[in-house]
Amino acid sequence: MVSSARVSEPDDPSPPPSSAGLAGTPPPPPPAPATPAPHPPGPLGLVPAAIVGALLLVFLFFGAIAGREATLSENLDRVLHGGAGERKQAAFNLVRQIAENREAELGGQPPPWPLDPGFLPRLREARASVDESDPEIRLVIASLLAQLGDEEGVTGLLELLDLAPGQDPEGAVRFHALATLGSLGDPRAEAACARILRTSDDTGLRIVSAVALQRIPGEEGRGALLSALEDAVLEVRANAAIALAVRGDPAGAGLLRDLLDPEIYRGEQARDARKFTHARRISESRAQAVEALARLKRPEDRAVIERLAREDHDLAAREAAMRALEGWR
Repeated sequence: MVSSARVSEPDDPSPPPSSAGLAGTPPPPPPAPATPAPHPPGPLGLVPAAIVGALLLVFLFFGAIAGREATLSENLDRVLHGGAGERKQAAFNLVRQIAENREAELGGQPPPWPLDPGFLPRLREARASVDESDPEIRLVIASLLAQLGDEEGVTGLLELLDLAPGQDPEGAVRFHALATLGSLGDPRAEAACARILRTSDDTGLRIVSAVALQRIPGEEGRGALLSALEDAVLEVRANAAIALAVRGDPAGAGLLRDLLDPEIYRGEQARDARKFTHARRISESRAQAVEALARLKRPEDRAVIERLAREDHDLAAREAAMRALEGWR
């Protein structure tokens, strides 16, 4: 499905940066333009579940920039003291280097870019020195602080959620701030995610708020997800149902069962010919609905999933159903 701020845009035939969906790490970043792009379309549940994924999402938002390899400290110096273009490139490189460190740590390997004792205080200094009119650099610095466990990072990400539309016309900075907060699962983000899910007129921000609330506990978030089951946009409703299932709440199970039916996507396309034009999008969404139902392990859903595994013509959906049954104990 679509996780863009403009869900009426056509489905994108190329894989989105975090096409791993509910879990997993995105593939290595492809070449990208140096200017930020709106958040990309993709399947249901399009927020990385791992910290590395959130870092790479921010990195891909800005684009990979080639150049001479500098150390973490050198890149931070450039963020603090360089010209506008140099600061932005250094920030990109910082995101990539911290992501590589996290990936190495998760694999039990030493970090390729060691942090010296003064790095974190200087990163805080960078956050304080960035001009408010530069939300993209603020996003990078806040994301790095948050990934490194500094509470100023979450504070900075939450501040970015209050950007006015004129400061973030495509919603891209707010989208990626929400994605990072969701990957962290920090309870301090619950109220902001719930507010955006309930009140934003930007569909993409509602979607990513719903997905973020998969990992952020609390009754306020649950209430917003329950309300979102009645959203006018299918993608918002679907992501709210998946988020509730991830939290162990069956309130959206009926909608998840509806999402197994290809007819629901044909109906959406009939209403908007630009949506669901690629079979892969439908397959991914159906597979994620299967996975969400399997998390709940309701006896009444097992027969539906068994029939899907046995008879469905969509190989991706059948494989998802078979995997779900293997883990159904």
